[in-house]
Amino acid sequence: MSTLKRKNNSCIACGTAAGMFTCRGCSKTFCLNHTNEHREILEKQMNEIINNHNRLKQQISNEETDQYYKLLIEQIDQWEKESINKIYRTAKEIRQQLIIITREHQDNIKEKLTQLTQEITKARYDGNFFEDDLKQWTNIIQRLQNTFLEHENIQISSINNGNPFISKISLIDKINDYMIPSINHFKYQTNHNQFENCTNLTLQGEYLSGDHLFRFKLDLYDSNSLVIMGIISKSRSQNENPYKNPTFYGWSTNNIVYLHGVTYSNFNNYQSDIEKNDAFQLVLDCDRKLIRLINERTLQTHELSIDITKCPFPWQPHVRILNDFQ
Repeated sequence: MSTLKRKNNSCIACGTAAGMFTCRGCSKTFCLNHTNEHREILEKQMNEIINNHNRLKQQISNEETDQYYKLLIEQIDQWEKESINKIYRTAKEIRQQLIIITREHQDNIKEKLTQLTQEITKARYDGNFFEDDLKQWTNIIQRLQNTFLEHENIQISSINNGNPFISKISLIDKINDYMIPSINHFKYQTNHNQFENCTNLTLQGEYLSGDHLFRFKLDLYDSNSLVIMGIISKSRSQNENPYKNPTFYGWSTNNIVYLHGVTYSNFNNYQSDIEKNDAFQLVLDCDRKLIRLINERTLQTHELSIDITKCPFPWQPHVRILNDFQ
């Protein structure tokens, strides 16, 4: 005579009463009394997460008055006073960089925290959360907390340029492990032919991974110029006109954006507010497959996501000024 094993549905807590509820989060079975106790434990853990979330939110709200950033500004101001007119322009550049980096750091955390706020609020209202949700939210809050504390990795660095009277300063981003370059990062190369009169900013390197930041200044720009700023793929000749290159992604004058060589007007609300002597930062974020352009005068930031089937790695940054463009 054969027998069938009966599945054990007894309560995991007391082991005597028949189990009436199986928790979807931990897959354990509880009787009615211990079901309520189990839920109370989850409620306490949820309250702890909400308290940690609120504390972090309050810390971020106070970040704008953080004394650490005030100290950095004071160091820049003191350095400016000591060197007076000789380093005035450099001090202005560093302040703008600090504003951009600080704002991006805060905005990035605030954006992620807002998303987490909405998710936790909805879960609490619906009562739809379990152990795996609590663990995930705890990990997210811890990561945001660590990211928030990493702002002190930005420091002021003195550069010995051979002149004992002036030490040029720069910002070092220890989080991304690179030094923000000075304006003289590029060299000009002027080309003349029967088709176009252009100036290339000579860029070095091919990039497959990581973050890479380049700075350049449009001191040869005028109202009749066409400026293109972006990337091309190494797979296509760099001698090919980038605005005709099917791998080119970037920005231009007249509110034009290039996506794999195709022009779009006002893409993502892009407005080309460009003036002579404007300084720009071009960021290649290979890991996230995007590029970013920052105008240091207007503090406007623009991003483009790159389709690597259209613009495969390695990438090469490319900036060109076409004079008397028709």
